[in-house]
Amino acid sequence: MDRLAAHVIATAALTVTLATVPVLFADASHAATIPTTTTTTTTVQVPAPKHPRLLFSGGPCADARQIGRTTHEVYHGMTAFSVKEFYSPSCHAYYGYSFAWLQFRQLHLRYDVGMAVYDVTHGAIDGARTFVGGAGGPDFWSAPVSVSHGTCTEGEGHYFYYPPNSLYGFEEGDDRSTEVCA
Repeated sequence: MDRLAAHVIATAALTVTLATVPVLFADASHAATIPTTTTTTTTVQVPAPKHPRLLFSGGPCADARQIGRTTHEVYHGMTAFSVKEFYSPSCHAYYGYSFAWLQFRQLHLRYDVGMAVYDVTHGAIDGARTFVGGAGGPDFWSAPVSVSHGTCTEGEGHYFYYPPNSLYGFEEGDDRSTEVCA
């Protein structure tokens, strides 16, 4: 499979993932409920972990560092997102990462983000995560991905923009960081 075909398949997979999320939220049974009981708080001493902790829910291991070069997703001539790839030596994990730039966020435009690690060697999307309505931003992380030696990867971001004047109701874009081989 050539690189263009793999990219088309990867884009389609992220598109399907993003398209199904609004359907889940349309059903009220998926809505969060607020507990009506009161709880008491107990302080517990927790020993330090042997492995690095996540910086925040869905984020990378604490020692994750950028690999490869940053690329940029451009929306209507404006830099909207930085796209990067990170690697954690202690967790042996790769992460796709995207950051929404302030100038873009100040547009107050509704957008969805799909983040993943693209396996260039095998033509596969790994660790895909979807963020609807920019929830969780401005930082967006894929799930951790482990790859075997000799595998080449890129951080991949897929974006849906919902400008009020769009002919089809949305616009789409995607970008990948530079390729890095393990």
